[in-house]
Amino acid sequence: MLKGIYRKVKDQPLKPGTPEFDRFYQRIYEIPGKEDPVDFLQKAIQFSEYESLQLFSGFRGSGKTTELFRLKQRLEQDGYIVLYVDALKYISPSDEIDISDLLIVLAGAFSDALDEWAAQLDEPVKLAQETYWERFKNFLTKTTVELNEAGVSLGAESPASQVLGGLKGGLDLKLAIKESPTFRQNLQKLMANRIGELRASVIEFFEDGVKAVKEVWGDEKEIVYIFDSLEQLRGALTNEEGVLKSVERVFAHHLNLLRLPYIHAIYTVPPWLQFVMQGSDIYLLPCIRLWNNDAERTHYEPGWEAVRALVLKRIGQEGCEKLFGCKLVEPFTSADDLIAVCGGHFRDLLRLLGDIVRRADALPITPDVLNSAVMSLSDDYSPIAIEDALWLAKIGEHRTPMLPDTKSESISRLTRFLDTHVVLYLTNGVKWFDIHPLVRGEVGKLVKLQQDAQMQKAAQLQTGTPADRPAQT
Repeated sequence: MLKGIYRKVKDQPLKPGTPEFDRFYQRIYEIPGKEDPVDFLQKAIQFSEYESLQLFSGFRGSGKTTELFRLKQRLEQDGYIVLYVDALKYISPSDEIDISDLLIVLAGAFSDALDEWAAQLDEPVKLAQETYWERFKNFLTKTTVELNEAGVSLGAESPASQVLGGLKGGLDLKLAIKESPTFRQNLQKLMANRIGELRASVIEFFEDGVKAVKEVWGDEKEIVYIFDSLEQLRGALTNEEGVLKSVERVFAHHLNLLRLPYIHAIYTVPPWLQFVMQGSDIYLLPCIRLWNNDAERTHYEPGWEAVRALVLKRIGQEGCEKLFGCKLVEPFTSADDLIAVCGGHFRDLLRLLGDIVRRADALPITPDVLNSAVMSLSDDYSPIAIEDALWLAKIGEHRTPMLPDTKSESISRLTRFLDTHVVLYLTNGVKWFDIHPLVRGEVGKLVKLQQDAQMQKAAQLQTGTPADRPAQT
């Protein structure tokens, strides 16, 4: 029983058409006040003529990829060709990105996805005589020849020579762009003053791909291109600021270059991008709302019902009875205790369910098992720095990000809050933010300590007592 339950609460994207999706997917967007993101994205495509561009975002574990798979299935049922690409197969999440990198990868990944899609048809079709990777190699060769003819020095250390030399040596272009920082930097230098030429070659390839599709399936056939996982570009501790700045540059300054001819493009982007791209149209996937946006955080029953249904969907009626000792139709006892601390976040809920199963020696679970699982999850949110606690307290009070400015340091801190679920995004027709239930108590304690310290310091200044020495009696 425990082994079966544990396997059912595994945290992974659910793909429509699979047994796992049919068994585990809970339609949480049917609850009052909840907008179905798939409806929203689908209508933008259906209502647009020939092409469109949408930015979609969600926090880690919010179900973003599952919803994109659901969108893919619905569009395919409507007759669209939907090409889904995981950007992390082509781009390193820990390195800075340039518009030249992204344009090359967009075309190359489209080439791969289109070939793969055509090859899986009942009657496989060859849509292109050459891949984009082959075409881009020819483009690079032509570029270096033109530079040479123009009298530009192409010494052994020049970016052009380094790039072309690597390709002539059999270097895999796709792999080099992802895994070789030196190659990528030389390529960026080579393309820096040729973005217009590069984009023209990319646009030409997309047009050729669309033309090939329409020649086989007719002019009415439309293509949707989903480029997922770009929101995971965040760098490491040593280069986080540089990576965030590079992502901002690409989308804030070059968004128009990412519009693809006769293609409906969907890019997933980091949630924080909305704070530095004022007025940008980014659809952000919220957490399930378990409380209302009021001072008391009053109970929001439709949200609780949705999460209870999700638990029931995952482990079944028998599993609920065995694990929690209840039928999820009456007072929910320990099941509700678990839901109360997940913050309406899928990943935390699944983590808690898996943890109590591993800790259980007997069924139903005891309060000690539940408390141990909650404490373990709570430890992941600790320690909280005083400065962070002061900021988080303001978010909890005002229900907005309270971003002091759009400098990289502030954006980086807010990104960390959102990525680690310390801050949750919620909506009830209006977007708002709040801090995770598991950090509210710690944040309150730290803020109280800071206030007490400030009051003590002020009192010492008034009495003339040195701050580092107690008053004499």
